[in-house]
Amino acid sequence: MMATSMVTEDELVQEFEDFDIELTDPDVVDKLKELCVVYRLDCSSIVSEWVAYSISRNDQKMTVESLEEMEQDRISKKKKKIAKTPTVTSPALFSSDPIAEESDDLLSAYTPAGKSKHKRLHTTPENPPNKRLQGVHRHGNIPFSPASFSPPVVATPSQKYSSRSNQYEVVASYGPTSRTSWKGTNAQTCSVQYFDEDSALKKNYKYMFHKFTDKASVLNDMIESMAQQLQETHGIESFSHLALPIQESVTVVGRVCCDTSNGRLNAQSVLLEGSVETSSGKQVMLSLSNIKEFSLFPGQIITLDGINSTGVKLVASKIYESIALPLNQSEDTSLADYGPLHVMTAGGPYTTVDTLSYEPFDDLIRVMVQETPDVCILFGPFVDANHAKIKDYTQDPADLFKIQMMKLVEATKKIGTHLVIVPSLRDVHHDFIYPQPPFQIPDSLPDKDRLHFVSDPCTLSINGVVFGLTSSDILFHLGSEEISHPPGSSDRLGRLTKHILTQHNYYPLYPPPECMPIDYEHYEQFAHMEVTPDVFISPSDLRWFIKEACGCLTINPGRLTRGQVGGTYAKLVITPSENTKTVGVTALSAAQILRI
Repeated sequence: MMATSMVTEDELVQEFEDFDIELTDPDVVDKLKELCVVYRLDCSSIVSEWVAYSISRNDQKMTVESLEEMEQDRISKKKKKIAKTPTVTSPALFSSDPIAEESDDLLSAYTPAGKSKHKRLHTTPENPPNKRLQGVHRHGNIPFSPASFSPPVVATPSQKYSSRSNQYEVVASYGPTSRTSWKGTNAQTCSVQYFDEDSALKKNYKYMFHKFTDKASVLNDMIESMAQQLQETHGIESFSHLALPIQESVTVVGRVCCDTSNGRLNAQSVLLEGSVETSSGKQVMLSLSNIKEFSLFPGQIITLDGINSTGVKLVASKIYESIALPLNQSEDTSLADYGPLHVMTAGGPYTTVDTLSYEPFDDLIRVMVQETPDVCILFGPFVDANHAKIKDYTQDPADLFKIQMMKLVEATKKIGTHLVIVPSLRDVHHDFIYPQPPFQIPDSLPDKDRLHFVSDPCTLSINGVVFGLTSSDILFHLGSEEISHPPGSSDRLGRLTKHILTQHNYYPLYPPPECMPIDYEHYEQFAHMEVTPDVFISPSDLRWFIKEACGCLTINPGRLTRGQVGGTYAKLVITPSENTKTVGVTALSAAQILRI
């Protein structure tokens, strides 16, 4: 970790605010400043340490005590590990008996430090529990009906949510909102379809059967594909072998990796991995000492100039700018023909953590009925696997989902709003794999022509406007892994969205966290961007925002609920003009993020 000057309270507040964490306790601020001084951390590093620690402890609340635990479990141990001088010792010999006699569950090998004294890495339990479904009782034969639910469980209202006083407060705006009419009128003329029907994920597939060689081939092809585009964009004659000793500057391409011996990615632990074709798949250490400004994350594919005089360390002198794909140049004139496109969007969970009454979802439906949007895009989770009451639920969670969908369809029947439903990996009743196939539309639901169950991720064309959608929290995951220099030099949230667009796929982080089980064979086919979308929407635990990046309007509507309190949702209006094609969607858009 790098030395740093004394951090200020304002800097800490700003950095943590990007992750929607408010620093209101002065003792907590003082403890954070102390950790920064003692362990030579800058603001970005202490935020990343806390995010990683809190995720491992199920989003633990920040207190002085929890910061002290983080110091003992993570920071101090990492500091000792980095400072320790490696020594050569004789290999230790162990008998196989103690290992064979261990009775720990395999999952104990992955528990945070201090939770378990033993780790068993070489045996597999006979019946490993499904972490996402643990504690959930599933009964597939129970008929679907509202009467099949326990009224005391479902109907209990949330007192903290109902006592809120900031309903419908506008917290973020974009474009000419004061001159915009937010009431939709053209739902009947609205067209919702996949951008490329032939390559869309429309049904379930078998997973957990891919081979490591197939995964390696996909990762290698990603480097080759990006290399070709960067070569054409920057006029690069050819790429050199990144691990070949040479005394002059060469241009190389590869994937950013982390030297795992140092834990999280930092400026001293960056590796660059080349493709099989250009570099025989070799890895070298990457020195960034001569680069004045950079922003990197594991999995990012970059091109750079540098010198590798020894064959083991590449000293970079220039990192080429990554380029987004072109915007769609469709001849579709639906936007101009039918008038303004009104869109409403929200991300789950749709009920507070202390009840399954779905009050926030009901309030969102009321807003929808009042403002009659042409399209409403809803992201999961709809039945959250992390909800405390779901773990003890005695009915089939799929029926709870059907109840909410029936309520939504019936309430919007008269206004005719098109409903786009995007699943989430946290939906307890759906496939736990990414890319994630769409929900199956229940036979009991009416108005199937305006109900669109789509995959995660997906690219849609709505009246000729291209929408890129994903419910995976790629923004939060990138934010916890990315490093940048100098710290605070640019808009962090805007930078994260730009990373996604310039890497040309919906989840560019590699390796992914445990909560993201990726099937790379289908990832290559269904998570790749064919064009830069006009509008990119991804709900995140990060602070809500509306920004322009690479000619694309990017929106994080936040979550409809946060714990026991209400969250936020977003609405968007795209108004056509005489020169719609040349102006671009961002110039034609007005958007707001509001509290529910």
